[in-house]
Amino acid sequence: MNDQEIKQAAIEFKKALINWKSREGIIEAFSTYRDQWTDEDVSKAVSKETRIVKPVLEAFEPIYRLAIQGRMEKPFALQSYMMSYTGRVLGDELSWPEVREPYDRMIDSLTGGLEYKEFMNTSYYKDRKLPEYYDQAVKEIVAEGWSHNSPL
Repeated sequence: MNDQEIKQAAIEFKKALINWKSREGIIEAFSTYRDQWTDEDVSKAVSKETRIVKPVLEAFEPIYRLAIQGRMEKPFALQSYMMSYTGRVLGDELSWPEVREPYDRMIDSLTGGLEYKEFMNTSYYKDRKLPEYYDQAVKEIVAEGWSHNSPL
């Protein structure tokens, strides 16, 4: 496992999610599709995108913290994990390159250097094993007031 790659990928993915729901991110991403935005249009879009991104950030936060701490010691099936919490949000509503590319980088960084087909044949993928310190990370974020609901 490449701790530095995992850490950088985690930072980029979280930053992409936060930027996606920001006022500036909304204006930049959608201005090519609409010529004129009113403040009300932007506020509605920010509110909508925040509702979409919030559960993704909440599901990702324990993984993010473990990545930053260098505690992602074994391969991990991030895509399966995220889908269990957020459904197809990352494949549908957030499939824009601004979010998708850092998400894909994060997925790849957690395969332990295996090609995806090889990774799918491991117990990490088949058994949906969670990272070793996952429960501790969830307890920390819940204690801080984050929401971390059960998977769908």
